[in-house]
Amino acid sequence: MVKIPKFFGSTWLNSKPLNTPDISGKAVLVDFFTYSCVNCRRTLPYLKDWWAKYKDCGLLIIGIHTPEFEFEKNSGNVETALMDLGVTWPVLLDNDYINWRAFANRYWPAKYLFNQGGELIYTHFGEGEYRKTEETIRQLLNSGSSSAGAATETSEHEHGEVCFIPTPETYCGFARGRLFEQNYNPNSVFDYWAPTHLPQDGLALKGSFLAKEEFVESRAPGASILINFQGTEVNLVLSAASNTTKIALKLDEKNLNQNALGRDVNLEGEVEVKKPRMYNLIKSNTPLNGVLKVEAVEGNFRAYAFTFSGCS
Repeated sequence: MVKIPKFFGSTWLNSKPLNTPDISGKAVLVDFFTYSCVNCRRTLPYLKDWWAKYKDCGLLIIGIHTPEFEFEKNSGNVETALMDLGVTWPVLLDNDYINWRAFANRYWPAKYLFNQGGELIYTHFGEGEYRKTEETIRQLLNSGSSSAGAATETSEHEHGEVCFIPTPETYCGFARGRLFEQNYNPNSVFDYWAPTHLPQDGLALKGSFLAKEEFVESRAPGASILINFQGTEVNLVLSAASNTTKIALKLDEKNLNQNALGRDVNLEGEVEVKKPRMYNLIKSNTPLNGVLKVEAVEGNFRAYAFTFSGCS
């Protein structure tokens, strides 16, 4: 049986540093996440529910924040994100991937459940299996000295099952991004000409951009990212490269339908980019497809990765 590894790192949020005596005798759920990951964010309602119901019954949740992007290494950014997301359990910053490697982890999100003796008894990678995870937690707690009480019904999130296959996650920087009929000019500013036709799931740039490994940065008003997507939801990890940064959205060169505006979009179809985080651009009850244009209106933006959902 695999034993819980020692935790490495000096920066803890929502808690003092936790050592072996602090977790001894508790059921421990270790959750690897990063705050701009849409799949991680979709698991948060369940983690919040389990924390509220079982923290006084012997469950300890430990979030290990292993960043995907450079801005997620900033402890201030993470602390702000935890407050915005309502995460109140202990979180360890794992900027150097030391804990990630100690667990031999490969996924965001990833959950490892250890019993009161520190033995690994359950793992789950990605979204879903919320009922099974909670039932395993209850079994652990009811087998120990504390009772978790009667079982309660847990509803599966709408993203537990995909209604249709959406556009896959699409990176913008040259390290993992792929442009259609265009070549990145790494680490330099270049004026890109958009292709006349963009195929399904294709990504292209139009106008002046600086291309970096993790992101592309607009360098002039009107500079645009184009992506031919299908899905019911579109998210984009963004940060601001100037004090005031605003983007505008178009779908097939038309204004977005009011029923499709994402949580971070105003009624004019614009987004003010402030904090480095994931922004929800489109949220629709019906499937959409077409070319989404993300255009610099004021200041310059940095775009890291698009994610999509196929659930209606």
